[in-house]
Amino acid sequence: MKIFVSYARANKETVLEILQPLKSHTIWIDDRLNIGQDWWAVIEQEIAACHCFLLAITPQSLESEYCQRELDYARKLNKPIAPILIQPATIPEDLHKLQLIDLCAGLTATTTIALLNGLFEIERQVFNPLRNPGSNGEAPTQHLSISDLYFVSVSRTKRLIYEQILGAKLQFMPIEVDELQRVDPVEVASRKVVTAWQIVQKPVFVEQTALAVRAWGGLPGGMTNVFTSAMGMGNLCRALNAFDDHYAEAISVIAFSDGDIRRTFVGALPGEIASRPRGEGYRWNPIFIPQGFDKTFGEMNEEEVLSISMRRRAIVDFMRFLQSNYVLD
Repeated sequence: MKIFVSYARANKETVLEILQPLKSHTIWIDDRLNIGQDWWAVIEQEIAACHCFLLAITPQSLESEYCQRELDYARKLNKPIAPILIQPATIPEDLHKLQLIDLCAGLTATTTIALLNGLFEIERQVFNPLRNPGSNGEAPTQHLSISDLYFVSVSRTKRLIYEQILGAKLQFMPIEVDELQRVDPVEVASRKVVTAWQIVQKPVFVEQTALAVRAWGGLPGGMTNVFTSAMGMGNLCRALNAFDDHYAEAISVIAFSDGDIRRTFVGALPGEIASRPRGEGYRWNPIFIPQGFDKTFGEMNEEEVLSISMRRRAIVDFMRFLQSNYVLD
């Protein structure tokens, strides 16, 4: 998601710190202006191109003529406004109706999660193909009824996640599709969706999750389910403890096919494998520690996991694809 950041220069250092967890987004701040550019024309252009207008509220920004001009222009274009309070200030009446995230105490685990979840909710609205078909500037070329979109998976939990994000009921086929045993999870998902389409003969998508351990050349990758079932979490941790490098990526691949078009969408989350299983949860959740955290997925609550989920990143790309290529109802 493209985010335009409006802030007072006096608060730049604090704002840059707050932007650190947002690396999965494309951030624009005015330090990207080049010498000789018509600065206001560039700012208007960037606001017009953004999906979200992030307003850093401080006493200085509220007094800034330029911040007010930026906010007025974003409102004129009906851009979603995401206000964050980074210093105590009296909130103007026209901003009171907006959900505000209080970051005056800085970035903590709680405020980081609130910020990530708030921005994801904007993504969910902006890129939802049921609500905004073709809002990426590309006219959809085909019609697709949501009642004809199938999700093939044995996981009812995943089904609920997708339905919640899309805001619609999906056709659900709880069958286990034979998986190609390959390290590359994209290759596995691509083959799986071909098989799924042959079964349902309708537009369909599947998901493949994987752990890719750098010291093992990307293993177990697309064979993660086989590895974890056969070895167990404790044995997997002990095997990796013989290596100095514990870096790993949690990967989610969504593969879609309508019989003619086939696409894959990948979300990857960097982290490391714990020295031993900690916490509870689905399969390898107790052994994966996301980068920047000291807890495994298994030790996090649902809100924490969802705020940084690799699945979210893949889902957003999937929604953008549907939005650009189909009129859904």
